[in-house]
Amino acid sequence: MKFFTRNSIRPSQFVLIGDQVLIALGLVSALLVNYRLLAIREFPLQTIFYRILIHVSLGILAWSVFKIYKKVIRFFNSKDYLNLIGIIFLIHVLSASAKFVLPQKLQLKPELFLISFFITSIYIIGSRFIISYLYFYYNRSKKSGDQKRLLIYGAGELGVFLKKSISTHYENEFKLLAFLDDDKNKIGRYIGGVKVIDASKEMKDFVLKNEVTDIIIANKMLSPARKAQFLEDTLPFKVRIREISSIQSLFSANFNLDKLASIDINDLMNRDPIQLYDEHVAQSLKGKTIMVTGAAGSIGSEIVRKLSEHDASLIICVDFSESALYDVQQELKRKHSGIDYRFVLTDIRDEQMMENLFEEFHPHIIYHAAAYKHVPLMEEFPWQAVQTNVMATWKIVKMAVRYKVEKFVFISSDKAVNPTSVMGATKRLAEIIVQSFSSTMNDTCVVVTRFGNVLGSNGSVVPLFKKQIQSGGPVTVTHPDMIRYFMTIAEACQLVLEASVMAEGGEVFVFDMGEPVKIVDLARNMIRLAGYTPDVDMKIQFIGERPGEKLYEDLFSESEEMKETHHEKIMISKENVHSISEAENIIAKLQALENFYEPELFKVVIKDLLPEFQSVVSGDKKVVNFRSGNRINQYNYQN
Repeated sequence: MKFFTRNSIRPSQFVLIGDQVLIALGLVSALLVNYRLLAIREFPLQTIFYRILIHVSLGILAWSVFKIYKKVIRFFNSKDYLNLIGIIFLIHVLSASAKFVLPQKLQLKPELFLISFFITSIYIIGSRFIISYLYFYYNRSKKSGDQKRLLIYGAGELGVFLKKSISTHYENEFKLLAFLDDDKNKIGRYIGGVKVIDASKEMKDFVLKNEVTDIIIANKMLSPARKAQFLEDTLPFKVRIREISSIQSLFSANFNLDKLASIDINDLMNRDPIQLYDEHVAQSLKGKTIMVTGAAGSIGSEIVRKLSEHDASLIICVDFSESALYDVQQELKRKHSGIDYRFVLTDIRDEQMMENLFEEFHPHIIYHAAAYKHVPLMEEFPWQAVQTNVMATWKIVKMAVRYKVEKFVFISSDKAVNPTSVMGATKRLAEIIVQSFSSTMNDTCVVVTRFGNVLGSNGSVVPLFKKQIQSGGPVTVTHPDMIRYFMTIAEACQLVLEASVMAEGGEVFVFDMGEPVKIVDLARNMIRLAGYTPDVDMKIQFIGERPGEKLYEDLFSESEEMKETHHEKIMISKENVHSISEAENIIAKLQALENFYEPELFKVVIKDLLPEFQSVVSGDKKVVNFRSGNRINQYNYQN
């Protein structure tokens, strides 16, 4: 009895069967009409049976050839109905023509088929009208409160296609109230029965009066500035805002309107997007062998993606995270099948393995993005930060010089400026080490890039806030006065690539990222974008500063001199040149800590190496003695 399982008969098959029943009834009705008109008392049942069988067989054949049964009935238009009448007429012509091959006893008069054609057309077309009416009547009778009340921002091609998709697939879930648009030529018009209203002047009142729950942005021509303004205008309302970027996505097999991604928080940043010049970057990278460490991380993977667009000869992707590197590998092979990659699963602290990579590939450019960056964890495990962020950087930059790498680009952080955390301090020590090689006569150009927090990167607040919002809150913020500079992953990647082209040696490149953003304001905006009211629908909880955190971040210290470049958003921090002897002293003192795992000890030694490092050490650790070889070293820590 598998025929009657849930998936055995589809709606289209019911349509096919139903139409054939109506075709048979049409012929029978014509026979009855003919009987009455001709006053015929009897008609051979055998003839009726065989002619119905032939008639229906022709119907099945025609329905199968023209696929008319697969067309959704409620979306039939005038063209579909004309095609349907034509197919019914064809069936009757073929059925009437059968008299030339059938015996005399199975033949019917031609006029009977004319009558049957009209009756069958009425039956089939009428049934479709009835089904469509019942369907729409049922849906109109449903309570409007069960539907989400929707506005579409954009009355252009994309918005119209989105409306059609909603009417087809989501009419039970969404009630489209109006289009929003800025085009004066469209405002006040009706598109498919839906009014276009002014997005600037009428939107706020309309949202309040009609209790709008959702807005979908469907405007490919919307400028970043106008989008930011629109989002600011809608944030006070309890409205979920999402965006669709292309018509193609509407026809994707995986498309789901309700799961459409919310608007990107990047669009609310307090500055215009930073634009850099890709053309000269592409020319500089073309044909190069390039190594990226930390290639599976947020920044590293984006660098690799960008490099894949610039015709690099070979891209060597180095990372220690198996799963993350595999994901990047699969993505790149799918999107950039013509690029030559090497995916290397290794720890950058493995000196021999890194040496082998240099020996085998002789890279022209290295983007060193691998690092431990989670501030609280590095406070607890400072030896890990020292080994990866400092010692490994020292070994790799030495190899770069020895193998005559053209450019070595180190990715630093604003936390390296006046550091209060182990993570920031180790990044600053790594900056000094990298810069020290610019004081020597070598063939390698070394450069440091320094930027603020990256929106959406692993470990940043944005993914954390998203998870907390999705789980119903609360959203946790460390301190109400906490502020940060922000940039997008794409911008961070652009900076790194631009620096590799602009660098002459020893520079620290810094972005002008505009005004810093309050973390609590960022949290509130994300809550509003998700359609909730902060502190009403979803609480914001202040949990206190984490170890090593500071309220304010700096992009450069007071001792650093800022120099402008050809790009208004890129500056160069100029400071005293660091010598190789400084770097060697850093490494020697940190090497002495090998096999020590006392966090306070590391903080004391880092403070000795980096006087600007600000950290709290318990009173009994102000003076620390430890043995290194045959020597006893003493460090006196002063807060």
